[in-house]
Amino acid sequence: VSTQSTGSEEPPYNFQRNGNYKVERHTSWNDIKYYVTSDFTEKYSEQKILHFDYDIEREYRNDLQIKCINNSRRKEQLMYQFRVTGNSRYKDYAEAMDLAPCNDYRSFKLPKTLNRP
Repeated sequence: VSTQSTGSEEPPYNFQRNGNYKVERHTSWNDIKYYVTSDFTEKYSEQKILHFDYDIEREYRNDLQIKCINNSRRKEQLMYQFRVTGNSRYKDYAEAMDLAPCNDYRSFKLPKTLNRP
């Protein structure tokens, strides 16, 4: 069984349950939920699945970083609007911004090796 993906094959996993991706799995290190097809463990070796887990964790961490950057920039923009206009609604919006992705990003650790914890 080839583990190499070609352009015509479906991706091996999905972050959303849909279509053929109905089997829930979690990554080995940070317990990130993802979905696979019913033949996933038959198609891929344990080592290849570890690589998928690592890719998923890296993708998840990158998504946290992007959310953090976007939310931080938006907060800065709102505070700038407050300073320029004096409209306290901008300050209220800025203070209510969700910066949890920044905390999650800072505390998220990728594995140093591709071994099961």
